[in-house]
Amino acid sequence: MQPLCSRFRYPAVIFANAIGDHLLALPALRALTKIFPRRLSLICMPGFRRHFFTGLRLRSICEVKMRVRGRSRVFDSGRVAEKLGRCDLLLSLNPWRSPSVQKLVERLSPALSVGLTPEFHDVLPKDPRRHASEWAFSIPAHLDPSLRLADFAYPPSLPPGCLARVREFLEEKAPAKRILAVHNETKPEKVWPQHSLIQLVESFLAHHPEFVVFVLDPQKRCEVARPFRDRVIHSRGLPLPYAFAVLRESSLFLGVNSCMLHAADLYRIPGVGLFGPRNCRYGPTRKRFEHWGFRFSRHRHVWNPRGMEHIAVGTVLEALESLMKSTAGSRRARKAWENSATA
Repeated sequence: MQPLCSRFRYPAVIFANAIGDHLLALPALRALTKIFPRRLSLICMPGFRRHFFTGLRLRSICEVKMRVRGRSRVFDSGRVAEKLGRCDLLLSLNPWRSPSVQKLVERLSPALSVGLTPEFHDVLPKDPRRHASEWAFSIPAHLDPSLRLADFAYPPSLPPGCLARVREFLEEKAPAKRILAVHNETKPEKVWPQHSLIQLVESFLAHHPEFVVFVLDPQKRCEVARPFRDRVIHSRGLPLPYAFAVLRESSLFLGVNSCMLHAADLYRIPGVGLFGPRNCRYGPTRKRFEHWGFRFSRHRHVWNPRGMEHIAVGTVLEALESLMKSTAGSRRARKAWENSATA
């Protein structure tokens, strides 16, 4: 029997969402380019390919401006259809519905369309018990059930020289030190109070002289007490690829539901994720909020149903300590995985 994917010569995929969602969709896009090497066209928002999708073997890129409307996006479907030309298979990794996507399906009239919302021929389920990256990966797995998410879940490519410059900086600023990377900037309802973060950083550094803390927040500063100031590095103005490179060199991560948490997950950095009720769109249970948390690296999720301000510093510190004990001796294994994943 002829494989489903071999029937199509002009496949296209559309994806557009928040910054962190691009990291969640990255394994699925890699899998699709394996199915359709140099045959797949990508529809995305301007500039996102440069940060997330370099190295993909694509036939073409269609960048289009999209406006946020509620939880979805609207765009000029006519312009997209004209730029794509022929399309016999349309795929969507988006979890949202949009009249623009409906119009695009009608204009392209592909032999088959597959997505997560009702406007497609094959509509795949959005199981809230599954991780967000698994939602996106259900699209390539529908075409080729032999594909495995873990085989494609590695970090985005870094620009040439980026990692070397970050390593040089860290050797100067924090020689022979381990790094706890911290990220606490996103939508206000998903942020941990700054005074709690400062207290956590001071307590952690007091107990771990072998560490420095690298704060990956471009706007806020972590104003710790004087004895700890020379062991806290701030990244104001640091471009996104350089922040990813800092994560790659880190031993631990602490952060909220954000792009950096997903990047740390792809780098297999042991991490603690902080969540409140607004992070739990699909319900108040632990399993459901983990839809947006860590999926691949060793981790702890700290959640308080009353809100982020009710997450206790002691609880987070205990989670970090527990994670460090459970990952002792695993740094060599992570380096071996990095080498194999990027080979």
